[in-house]
Amino acid sequence: MSEIFSERSRIRFTERGNQILSWSWKHPLSGQSLEILSGYDPNEPFFHSGSFLMYPWVNRHTGDSIQLGEEVLSLAGLGVRDANGFPSHGLAFDWRRKLIDHSSKSLLFELVPDDVWTDTSLYRVRIREEYSIDRISNEEVLTLKTYFLNRNPFPFRFCYGYHPYFRMKSSKRNPLLRSNLKKQIPLQETLIPVYPIYGKMTDRFEQDRIPPLDSLFYGEEPLVRLLIPEESYQVRIQSWSGSSDEIPLSYVQIYTDFAGARIAVEPMSAPGDAISHGFSLTNLLPEEEKSGCFQILVSPL
Repeated sequence: MSEIFSERSRIRFTERGNQILSWSWKHPLSGQSLEILSGYDPNEPFFHSGSFLMYPWVNRHTGDSIQLGEEVLSLAGLGVRDANGFPSHGLAFDWRRKLIDHSSKSLLFELVPDDVWTDTSLYRVRIREEYSIDRISNEEVLTLKTYFLNRNPFPFRFCYGYHPYFRMKSSKRNPLLRSNLKKQIPLQETLIPVYPIYGKMTDRFEQDRIPPLDSLFYGEEPLVRLLIPEESYQVRIQSWSGSSDEIPLSYVQIYTDFAGARIAVEPMSAPGDAISHGFSLTNLLPEEEKSGCFQILVSPL
């Protein structure tokens, strides 16, 4: 089992490396050990806890096949489908990780695609995940950078994102949600975005308690703050891109699971069903590599 740690944090991964089991953080003022994530629970469905990769699409895809490069890949009998029968959260969420490099504060995984994808374009894209933990001033900072290298002899297009669940304790004082995100993207009842994509102004981040959400938002450099007054800490989820070889994670899906006392804040490079519409996709030329990055920052209130 792999783990990384700092003076105040310890993050543990599953044996396969495809989920985060726990992130315990010692509050610098109270000395209390707190779980930041709602860590992966093997007794629940895979998508209900922890933090996992969504790739080569995010959230839902409305087709029974998918075209990523020059070939069309059938999805019949593959992946996981939602209650409406739509393939959900991509194909790589449970792929095994191979440990490439490791220190106390960082590790580098390489994804090992399932055998069913051998000899397909999906198999010939190398994906690596670099996790690092550090303390900057009074903030504990987890950085996750994901690299995509196209080894196909033709261009390859995709989108990706992550689906971390955060714990939110609320028995005495309500957690709060704040953000610089001003535009909400309308969704159908099936949670498929309305195309053509458009945004409308939202007040979801100005309320005195977190409302029920399974909602999609957009912002060029999104920042979401989860405040837990009961335990006197906050979590910031932020992403940005500074160069042409960096993939912007400008879309954020937020889902509240009040029964499980957790909230998912999902940074993504595109909205759901983006491949069907050719919208906001990352295009990799042969032998080209691009990466995307987001951070989770924890600090006392």
